[in-house]
Formats: sequence, C-alpha cells, structure tokens
Amino acid sequence: MSESAARPQPSSRALRVYLTAVVCVGAIVMAQAVIDSVRTPYPLAWLGLALLALVSGWYRLDFTSVDATIGIDDTFWIATALMFGPGPASLAIVSHAVMFSIRRRLAMRQAAFNFAALGISMWMGGRAFFALTGVAPLAIGHAPIGHLVLPVFALASVYFALNSGLTAVVLGLVTRQSPVTIWKKHFRWHGVAYLGAASVAFCLVLLLQQRSLAAAAMVLPLLAVFHLTLRASFGRLDDARKHLGNMDRLYLSTVETLAMAIDAKDDVTHSHVRRVQAYAVGLARALNVTDEPTLKAIEAAALLHDTGKLAVPERILNKPGKLTESEFEQMKQHVDIGADILSLVEFPYPVVPIVRAHHESWNGSGYPRGLKGTEIPIGARILSVVDCFDALTSDRPYRKKMTDGEAIAILRERQGQMYDADVVDTFVRVYQSIDVGCGDAPEVMQRVTRSRHDEGAGRELAPEVSANAPGSLLAFVSLSRIASGDASVADVLALGSRLLADVVPGATGAWYVPDGTRDRLIVADTFGPAAASMRGLTVAVGERLTGWVAANRQCIVNSDAALDLGLKAEASGLQSCMSVQLLMGESLVGVLSLYAPAVNAFADDCGRLIEMVAPHIAAAIHAAAPAAAESKTTADKAPAPLRLVATR
Repeated sequence: MSESAARPQPSSRALRVYLTAVVCVGAIVMAQAVIDSVRTPYPLAWLGLALLALVSGWYRLDFTSVDATIGIDDTFWIATALMFGPGPASLAIVSHAVMFSIRRRLAMRQAAFNFAALGISMWMGGRAFFALTGVAPLAIGHAPIGHLVLPVFALASVYFALNSGLTAVVLGLVTRQSPVTIWKKHFRWHGVAYLGAASVAFCLVLLLQQRSLAAAAMVLPLLAVFHLTLRASFGRLDDARKHLGNMDRLYLSTVETLAMAIDAKDDVTHSHVRRVQAYAVGLARALNVTDEPTLKAIEAAALLHDTGKLAVPERILNKPGKLTESEFEQMKQHVDIGADILSLVEFPYPVVPIVRAHHESWNGSGYPRGLKGTEIPIGARILSVVDCFDALTSDRPYRKKMTDGEAIAILRERQGQMYDADVVDTFVRVYQSIDVGCGDAPEVMQRVTRSRHDEGAGRELAPEVSANAPGSLLAFVSLSRIASGDASVADVLALGSRLLADVVPGATGAWYVPDGTRDRLIVADTFGPAAASMRGLTVAVGERLTGWVAANRQCIVNSDAALDLGLKAEASGLQSCMSVQLLMGESLVGVLSLYAPAVNAFADDCGRLIEMVAPHIAAAIHAAAPAAAESKTTADKAPAPLRLVATR
C-alpha cells in the first residue's frame, strides 16, 4: 500500500539503534527471500506478476484530503505472496522500493529503512497466511476457498500493521511525538485500501487457479476503473478541501484585521494581539496540544481576546496609572462583553470559552466566573500567561517595559496561584525560540490610530461662549483676545493661575512648557497650596503622566499623583492628578497638570471645563511667545526662549 518514507532529522541514539535494528532484520529477511525465490517454481509467472506491480506502482494516487497514498500495486504484491509464497513477494516489493528511492533521490539511510520495512512487512504477512492455512503456495497447492478468506485478510492486516507501524515509530522518534498519535493522523485511512487490495488479489488468484486466463485478464480493466474512480472521487474531495482551506485563510485574515482594528483603539498596546497570538500558538504546540480545533481556537482567541474593550471608555482604557475601584470594575466587563460579542459568530472551534476565561486564575481568584484549576480551558490558561508576559515586556505610560528576566520572575511569583505551573514552566523553557516577528502594524491601522488624535481635528479654538457662562470661563475667553498685544508668557500663565484657583479651589497646579533644546518640559509657573514644591520640576517628553500627555496629546483625569510627582506627592499629601495638553494647531505649547489632596478630586464637570478652556490658554501662550522672545526683561522672568515643538 504505502512505503511512506520516514524523514529522519539529526540523529538521536534511540533513533540510530532503531534504524539499525530494522535494517539488520530486513537484511536477514531479504537473504531468506532470495533463497526462497530461487527454489520457487514457475519463475516467469511470479516475475510477470512482479512486473505488473512495478508498472502499476508508477500510478499511485496521493490524496491530501485524507492524508493517504492509494495504489493498485498492492493487489499484485499480495497476489504474488498467495501464489508463490512470501519470498518472491518480498523480493518484488523491495525491487519496487529501490526504483522508488532512485526516483525520489532518497538518502541512503532513508532508502535502507524503506527496503527493510517493506520486506519485513510482506514477509511476515505471507508467513502469517501460510501458517494459518497450512498449505503450499497456491500456484502448486490447493485448499477450500472458505478456509482461505480469513487468512487472506490476516495477511493484509499484518502487512499493513507492520508497514505503517514501523514508519510511525521512526517518525515518533524524529519528532518526539507518540507513534500512536502519528499512526492515527497519517496511516489509519490506509487500512481500508489494504483490505480492498487483498480482496481483489484473492479473486485474481482464484481465477488463475482455474486456468481462466481470460477471466483473470478481465480483472485488469476493473483495477483501472477502480483507479480512475478513486482519482475522480478523491480529486473532488481534494478540491473541496482546498476551497475550505482558502476560505479558512480568508476567515482568519478577516479575524486578524478585526483584531488589529480593535488593537488600534488602545494607544498603549499596538501589535499586542499579534505578538500574543504568536506566543500562544507556539506555547500550545510546546505543550503537545495537537488537536486541530483547539489550536485554531487558541489562534483566533489570542487575536480576539480584547474585543470587549470596544465597550470600555478610552479615558479608562488609556489611563496611565492605577485604575480606581469603579474603573477596574468597568474594565473587567470587557471579558464578558467580548465573549458575548464573539458568541454571535458561529466559530467552528471553541473560541468563546477561551476568551471568557482568559482572566480566570488557577486558584479561583480570577474573574468573571471564579473558575479554578483544570476548570479553566487549556487555551485560556495559555493565553493568560502569554498575555501577561507581553504586557510586562511592553512600554506603558506609567512605567518602562520590563526585561524578559523581570517579567519571568513575576510569572514565577504568580505560578500556581494565578497561572498553571506547567504552562509557566513550559513557556519559560521555549519562549525565546518562538518567532514573534510581527513587525509594526500595517500602515492603514497606524492611520486609524493617528486619525483618533488628528492634530488638525478638534484643535481649533472653542466656539464662542455664551454670556451667561461662569465668570471664570469668560475671563479665559477675554484672555485669549487680549494676549495678542504686549502680554508675555509669564503674564498669561500668572492670569491663568489666578483663574484656575477659583475653578479648582484647593488644587495645586503646574504649567509645563517645552524646552525645545532638550526635548523636555519645564515648570514655568505654579499655584496652589503645594506650589513651592513644584517649582523647578522638569520631565522628559513621554515620561511620567505629564510627559505622556505631551507625547500622546490625550488628557488624563484622576490618575495617581505619585505617578507624576513621585515622593513629592506623598510629602505634599497629593493623591489625584489631572493633566491636559495645550495645543495650537499641530504644535505643543504646554501641559497643564493639576494635583489635589483627595482621591478622584476632579469630577467630570470640572474635567470638561478645563478641557474646554485649554484651547484658549494655548492660543494665549502662542500669541504671547513672540513677545517673550523679544523682551530680555520678560526672558529673565519666564523660561528660556520658547520654541514650539511638534508632538512626536
């Protein structure tokens, strides 16, 4: 049936011993087969059958749809064994293997294994037949037909079992997988064809025994029809499989595109899902997850596990710093929301359970269901580990990315509590060998992200404020109108400080302006109870809360003041921070950071009011900047000559 060639990789000792043993046994068998063939009568007859087998062997059919190779040559090998004994049949099939090896240019060790495995299989199958029947080869002996049926099928079964089993073992040694698993995946379909070949061979032998050469010759067209029918039937099956494969690739591409679009919503996790997918699939294979539906489910779930973030407000999703209790509760909802969204898609594999459980903990302390241990799907256990590792080794606005060693230490610390210990151990062992070369997100996805922070959109001056607005708000509007005269930056900031003291009483504020020579922000003016401790502060663009706002041009509200001020926050009793960007067109002119002694001190109304007046303050600073640069007196009081720096 199939002389499927093992393809040995770099040798192991067990593999070398196994190959040597098979080849040695095969050599002994072939020596005996040569002796038996010389003693067999009717040499032209068995050579004719062998020649038919050799010719038909060139017309084998390879079917990827069932991972099988089917041919009609086995019919003639089995017929040769029945008519003339296992010796001539083994010699004939090895001759075919020699031609096959030359045609495929197989390596010597691989070819030797194929010769030996096929010779042993046919020899043992033939010996089993004659041991059960107790008769001589059927070319010279006779037996009742009823007594031959089961032995014929025994011959086919032994031939199939040894041929496929010997190959499955060598593949298992090469790939370090279970031979049983390999046999089920690659060889189980072959057995039916072996039995079919044995049936046709038996009929052919009976006709030859009756000296009905014409009837025997009629078997050949039947074999040709069988061959063509199989080719047409399985050809259609192969076409259908290719079509399904193309649809599957299209489906996964669509899923990946959706996942990247969701990923683009989150400012701090670009390409996160693609890296997580690579880690998750690689780790699953390292854990010997071989079930194809489970692997596909992990592949899709890794891409889509953050789908529920569509329902999380961006002020929470992109908040630098620790979330409040209420914000965290809202963030936790993304798991169920994501799973519910994906449940509307009829996935052919279990994606939804993985997404719903990827924040569960091994000890049952996770969410949303409190699952523990093996109640958590293996895909979710894998996803939780790789998701954490990628998050720890990626930059965040409130901290620099950790080294791999630091991230691994945290995984080890949580091992057996949050994460499955076996999954962590395996990940630590193999993560460096997993290719996560995702690269940057496609240009179109980068455009999605940029469009959300389009410098020219929404940055114009706020519309006119009605006359019944609060007096402090009207003062800001007036400030933007008069600042185009002789006012300096220091004048603008001083007036802004006085007005903000009324808008957010009890808060401490700091006006940060860019120092273009060093790509840093420096405090130009302060106000409030802790103003003295703020003076002289500087921060690099992109660092801490203020620097993050400058780099990303996105306001943060009610973050932890310690993330911006460090120990100064504790010393001054400050807990909350609100930081808002001051932009004029495409240029950053400053950042206003406010600090308060209470948690969540900046209510929604207060935050919206400050965001509303921010464009007016920016316009005033922008208009005052030229006057500041021209006046040495003003320059003594204000920061170094102001240069407008386009945000990165």
